[in-house]
Amino acid sequence: MVTGDANCPVEGETVTATIAASGRKRVSVSPTSRATDENGQATFTITARKKIGKAKVTFQAEGQKKSITVTVKK
Repeated sequence: MVTGDANCPVEGETVTATIAASGRKRVSVSPTSRATDENGQATFTITARKKIGKAKVTFQAEGQKKSITVTVKK
């Protein structure tokens, strides 16, 4: 969730998703950017490819940054 002043949700803020270079063989993210809704949230779909391993996905918006590690298993 993207929050602003007084920890309130921010609507219409663009959130961008990037995949670390080594993770691009393992996952894809769609869309690569999306605006937040009235709750300050943006939804992305992470799709596994046919290669097992880990991929780091980073989401950025208005000075906020969150990274997650996705594990692809058989």
